[in-house]
Amino acid sequence: MNYVKRICVLLAAVMLLTLAACGEKKPKDANVLQLGDYELLYKGAAIMKDSEGYDALVLTLDYTNNSDTSQSYLLSVMETATQKGKTLPTTLVYPSEDTYISMGDSQFTEVEPGKTLEIHTCFLLTDTSAPVEVLFEELFDNKSATITVDPSTLTKNAPDKDTAGAGDKEDGEKNTKPPAQVGDTLLDWWNGPWYGWWVMSGCYGGYEDMEGSTWDVCADIDIGQDYTGTVTLWDEDYTKDDPMSLATVSLDKLGTGDYGTMMSEEGYFTDLVLYHADWIVDPGLEDVKDVIHINGYYEKGDDQFTYDIYLRPWGTMWDDVVDDQLPFYYHDWYLPLVEVGEPMPDDFAGIQG
Repeated sequence: MNYVKRICVLLAAVMLLTLAACGEKKPKDANVLQLGDYELLYKGAAIMKDSEGYDALVLTLDYTNNSDTSQSYLLSVMETATQKGKTLPTTLVYPSEDTYISMGDSQFTEVEPGKTLEIHTCFLLTDTSAPVEVLFEELFDNKSATITVDPSTLTKNAPDKDTAGAGDKEDGEKNTKPPAQVGDTLLDWWNGPWYGWWVMSGCYGGYEDMEGSTWDVCADIDIGQDYTGTVTLWDEDYTKDDPMSLATVSLDKLGTGDYGTMMSEEGYFTDLVLYHADWIVDPGLEDVKDVIHINGYYEKGDDQFTYDIYLRPWGTMWDDVVDDQLPFYYHDWYLPLVEVGEPMPDDFAGIQG
């Protein structure tokens, strides 16, 4: 009987241990962010100087693509950083003075299904001690996750480049310096802030009543040494952080003029996906110099329209065009900003006033 009792006690102990093990839950890793078909692993952060010498928060993430198609971080994840209730703009950070490849360029790289790529994302800080909350959202879905970073706990790593004096500005002073010239005719012409207007025509379906409607629009063009990059567009109803259009583009030296041809590769315009060659932009075809004309076609079911976007570099005087070719807020909003040397804003806040 003693032998039988011992066996029963041992079996009961094993069962208790098994049940206890089954009840244990693996602790959730707060640094792993699940965004539907995509996974982010937050690996750390640092404070570095951006291309203008300002403090930037640089996050390092592992981006895993669990979807069925190759995808880039840039066109699958939307990010928003806030500090003290204000949205922080993204910024350029170069790891070395010997390269024009910024730390954020890894976001353009397509990742095959099931593969992982380390990427960086960089935000311009307004305060090196206040916490920053970063919201990550799956671009075409509602999956989201957040992390909070305390800059006061981070190390400051200056990029290996000469930024002496670049940060010696009074608090609150805005940077009005034009984009750095890199000695490449095409890149120096295309890259930077642009302003203009866009118009709808040939409207059908739900857009029929919007025939001829126009909006002022801003754009940020960022193309790298490999002649690939992005075009970000926002009009009066959008912002740079929540743009009307975000397109990955390629640049070719061939064109009818001196500045080659820019072509869309992927991205979106409002709620429509952009594909290769949906945009083919050749500035040499325009009658007025320093003009980008983006022409596209929107079609979703019975809803259709053609859109034409006209852009010129921020700061350009439009004295060489007639009044009906000017952006609507050219005199009341654009010129006052340009005349006092203001940089292009990230939104049209207050434009209606």
